[in-house]
Amino acid sequence: MTPSVNRYRQFLHGILALLLFALAQSASAQWWRFGSDSGQPVFSDLLFNNVSALRVDRSLQFSPEDLDQHKIAVRGRAEVGQGKIGRVEASLDDGANWTAIPVGERGLFAFEFVPEIERAYRFKIRALSTTGQSSDEAEHAFEFKVVKEDNRALAKAAFQQLLERYMARDRSGFMGLVSREFLGNETALDSAISNDFRFFDSIRIEPTIQRMAASDNRWTIYFNFRRQVRSVRSGTMFKDQAMTSVTLIRDGDGYKLQELAAPLIFGVSDPSNVATYLTGESVGRNILTLDPKTGVVDDKQKLTTEGTTDGGDSGGHINIGKGTVELNMGQGYSLRTGSKVNGIQPDGDFAFGAYGPDGIFLGNEVEAAAVLGSFSLSQPRNIDPGNLSGMQFVPLQVGQVIGMKLDNGKYALVRLALQNGHVSRRFEYLLSDTPNFK
Repeated sequence: MTPSVNRYRQFLHGILALLLFALAQSASAQWWRFGSDSGQPVFSDLLFNNVSALRVDRSLQFSPEDLDQHKIAVRGRAEVGQGKIGRVEASLDDGANWTAIPVGERGLFAFEFVPEIERAYRFKIRALSTTGQSSDEAEHAFEFKVVKEDNRALAKAAFQQLLERYMARDRSGFMGLVSREFLGNETALDSAISNDFRFFDSIRIEPTIQRMAASDNRWTIYFNFRRQVRSVRSGTMFKDQAMTSVTLIRDGDGYKLQELAAPLIFGVSDPSNVATYLTGESVGRNILTLDPKTGVVDDKQKLTTEGTTDGGDSGGHINIGKGTVELNMGQGYSLRTGSKVNGIQPDGDFAFGAYGPDGIFLGNEVEAAAVLGSFSLSQPRNIDPGNLSGMQFVPLQVGQVIGMKLDNGKYALVRLALQNGHVSRRFEYLLSDTPNFK
């Protein structure tokens, strides 16, 4: 029997399973509940004055100028696989006292408080479902403080130095400002900077800092930028503007570069190895990147740390990729090409799709998969793919995650983030070269 015939039979078996599922939901509704944690609420978003607190390990610091009318606005979203979010509660004193926060139908919540300068607040937050389950308070517990004297000026000075060395096309000077704890691929960054300078001339970058936040011994700078470069090859001037961020870590008496977000302002020739996360506000904006064959190109930022919407195979370049995709019924998504596939067909090349009630349809890119339960992708883990494979339907509830090994040797975590009846599904995903996503 040929592989294509075998996959076609698997596809037909999947369709039959869907029909049986639709005809006997009440009789078969329990078989796919893979773990007791499917009813545990998780936070998919948590912001302090638009700074993501999901990335905070131990502490978060602001200065008085970071406040909005002397206030801190905390907002976010809680989700749960089984039941609904009943309430959200926050504590500013390590759980001694809890304050109820109004929560909307979709788990959205918001509250604000006026912090005292230099007072250390032990922040905790928890979500409770209508079935009595609570989120893990320890996942998002940290110390918060508004400080009079901070290292903001040192961090801004280090950022300015990086810009100056890059615009001067000084590779060694720039790399001297990169921390040994750089979270991307430092070798790839060095190579990408060299390629940038081969293709770019007359580099001008004008950043406008929107906000800064300190977490532990790091500063993250969020900024809009205007950029202009000249192509060495053609002499053509290129311009773009978008929003992104950089993270600097304390190193001796100053700060050095630790992490870069996409869209990149440094190392744009290799975004998938250099950037470790994506600034969502810039998705869909035209940004500058490099193509080894054509030189400077102007293309849209897509939903991964890749720089363009090029449909070609991303090969082994992605270190950690991250994104969100919304699929209508019958659509699939290829993690190999970073593009949607319309009209799921037998032998279709895609990783997962929206097909049938309440779940995910695995495509031919999936070699092995297993449902891992419910958790936020901001808390990734090691995965051990099970015995599920491509061209079959796997029911999931909102919040549940499936771990995959792909046919190109990469690994993926895919989370069902939102379900709009039988019309569309929203999925979040992480990509890694290894089963370790931490």
